[in-house]
Amino acid sequence: MDRDQIRMELGKLGYDFSMLAEAIDKSPSLISKVASRQAKSRFVAEAMVKILNRTMAEVFPDVPEYQLARPTTETERSARVVELRELLETPKR
Repeated sequence: MDRDQIRMELGKLGYDFSMLAEAIDKSPSLISKVASRQAKSRFVAEAMVKILNRTMAEVFPDVPEYQLARPTTETERSARVVELRELLETPKR
């Protein structure tokens, strides 16, 4: 989706960029820039995706960084950190 499509879909739901910005405590400028791919913010992108009830791939298919898997809970994150520590402690063969 491009910036205008995102804006229109939000509008159909009764929202606009400035309302989203206020709800997530970010600037309206950042919201607009993320929607138009002039800036990157996974936090803002995830908020847009959630409001639009779409997947990241549907809204931002052209931003590879947003497609990467990321732990969604603190427990998942902690498990991944432990995994990395174990990997780094394992001697090379």
